[in-house]
Amino acid sequence: MKYKLIKPINPNYSALEQVLTNRGVEYKDLQHYCNTTDDDINSPLLFGEESMKDAAAALISTISSNYRAAVIVDSDCDGFTSSALLINYLYDLFPTWVHDNLDWYLHEGKQHGLNDYCNILVNHHDILTNNKYSLVIVPDAGSNDYEYHKQLFDNDIKVVILDHHEAEEISPYAIVINNQLSDYPNKQLSGVGVTWQFCRYLDSLLNTNYADKYMDLVALGLTADMQSLTSFETKHLINKGFEPENIHNPFIYYMWQKNQFKLGDHITSWGAAFYIAPFVNAMVRSGTLPEKQLLFDSMLHFKAFKEVLSTKRGHKLGEKEQIVEQAIRTCTNVKNRQTRAQDAGMEFLEKKIEKEHLLDNKVLLFLLEPKQVDKNIAGLIANKFMAKYQRPCCILTKVEEPAEVNAYTLDDPNINTLSFSTDLILYQGSARGCDKVGVTEFKDICADTDLTLFTAGQWWPLNILPFISGVI
Repeated sequence: MKYKLIKPINPNYSALEQVLTNRGVEYKDLQHYCNTTDDDINSPLLFGEESMKDAAAALISTISSNYRAAVIVDSDCDGFTSSALLINYLYDLFPTWVHDNLDWYLHEGKQHGLNDYCNILVNHHDILTNNKYSLVIVPDAGSNDYEYHKQLFDNDIKVVILDHHEAEEISPYAIVINNQLSDYPNKQLSGVGVTWQFCRYLDSLLNTNYADKYMDLVALGLTADMQSLTSFETKHLINKGFEPENIHNPFIYYMWQKNQFKLGDHITSWGAAFYIAPFVNAMVRSGTLPEKQLLFDSMLHFKAFKEVLSTKRGHKLGEKEQIVEQAIRTCTNVKNRQTRAQDAGMEFLEKKIEKEHLLDNKVLLFLLEPKQVDKNIAGLIANKFMAKYQRPCCILTKVEEPAEVNAYTLDDPNINTLSFSTDLILYQGSARGCDKVGVTEFKDICADTDLTLFTAGQWWPLNILPFISGVI
């Protein structure tokens, strides 16, 4: 068996010391790392005091005026936990306002940000403007949705972004709280952590203490988004959130009880990564919109225990069950459905590899027709093929109606266009780099060629394809 050591073995180190130093923890910090405390949690003000003040003022003004607001729920586990934390927190403080004036929207597919709720071509009308919201909050997404920030701003709608993704600049038309765009020292804090810190700031203003009730959501979101545990703060938040006395969220608690023979008496980050987060992500990728809503409702304390008509096999007429019970069972069914779709997609692509001799290329590149492989699981398959064949993998499906896609022109990335010329063939999909061959940020390589169209949003024109398949 061939292997390569990360670092030479130090005979003076214990096994734990060797493992931790191999993974980036400095030897002088080992005792601290193994014994983190609340002192390792940063102040919310490090995101920028003005941004925090402006976001809090926008929210409190909206609530005190009894105006309407909307939350856009991002389509992954970090997004679900971020929005659930915020809505639960606001319900603790302002239950009547949340009930009467707060709406939340889930994406039908694997979309992110504001596009499908501000894009007239997608919905035939601007949902957020037409519903006369005064405030739109986007946890775990939206930092680079500049055109939609301005669109909402021009309609007197304030936008608060609680995000951790990289962006070129801070939007002049939104209030952006983002650890990547501020002096916040921990860049390994995901959207749920940013949202929690915003709620902590609100607690400090309102002299309340509700944010810490949702540490379990913070731990799950950080784990699911694969944030580095070399950060003292991130490690401490996960450890603290998964302490048995801090498990309060209905969905997390019921998943823990159902899988206790696997998770044990104490949820760990490893356990959550294998036995909780994948069910959320499967629902996001393969669930219907009502199924996703069911799951999200099970994360809300004021909805999870409401009774609904049972969907259990063999249920009696009129039999009821709690939303959280139904959500747990539905997650399992959807996960099984996703596995079947994934297996079918991999079998189809394996045959394509053999038939078209795709392993002769440095990059595994698949150009697919619509519906050949479920596009919502393209990323999962790309991950598996990258690991199996040790090379970057890109799975792209032709866009069926490019004239209805809101994207950028090749000539000027700052101009938003509503249609494309008929000779431009567009593909949408997922790409995965491969550390083994030195390609970690696949999209950055493609963007540097100046041949891609809206790379970060996964729109690819045909003229990029020969480059990525033969040159990398």
